[in-house]
Amino acid sequence: MRVPFAAPIILLLFHSLAWAAEPDVIPHLNSNDPVALREAIRLLDEEVKLAARPQTYVVIDLVTNALIIKGRGVELHRLPIEQWTASRLEDITSTFRLRARPPVTRPKIEPAGGAERSPISLDDMPSEFSLSFTPALTVTIEPFAPENPWRWLAFKGHEWWLWFKDRFLALISANTVPSTPSLQLTLTHDHAQSLAWTLTEGMPFLIRRASTQ
Repeated sequence: MRVPFAAPIILLLFHSLAWAAEPDVIPHLNSNDPVALREAIRLLDEEVKLAARPQTYVVIDLVTNALIIKGRGVELHRLPIEQWTASRLEDITSTFRLRARPPVTRPKIEPAGGAERSPISLDDMPSEFSLSFTPALTVTIEPFAPENPWRWLAFKGHEWWLWFKDRFLALISANTVPSTPSLQLTLTHDHAQSLAWTLTEGMPFLIRRASTQ
């Protein structure tokens, strides 16, 4: 039977025709930009495969500056991205699977205290963390500077120190630092915690890249 394999193609063609008649279906899609059109078609092709299954997935939309949590193609939640930077953006073209959700650090309870540990809540979620994916991709959630400048400086200082250490070790060992595609996303404290709360191991991620034309 070839019908199941033909269904996504038919759906893709249907959406493509819908774009021609209704360009606002894809937010901020410039129909005169061939690069943006190719990117929108690529994203839709990947999303059709994910929407066919009962699963939650994430679309990082670098055009509309939003992180969108979806299921069955329906938007469930939207988190605004305050700002972003990327390296090797041209290589971010596939569906990425989250290796592990961000760790939750909670204060230890003294055995003598006798207090019971309460269930994990949204307030226990981290607001700054790094996510690793398969295929290779790193997404770093960074603090929003206007909310807490000192926390932002501490985070950046730690980030710069790791960058310097990696390159120093590569220099003295005459090795090349492996280059992995990466995204740095700035979210507010509450939005970062909401994202951390939502994430599960193996969750699919798609990235809609901004046109460089």
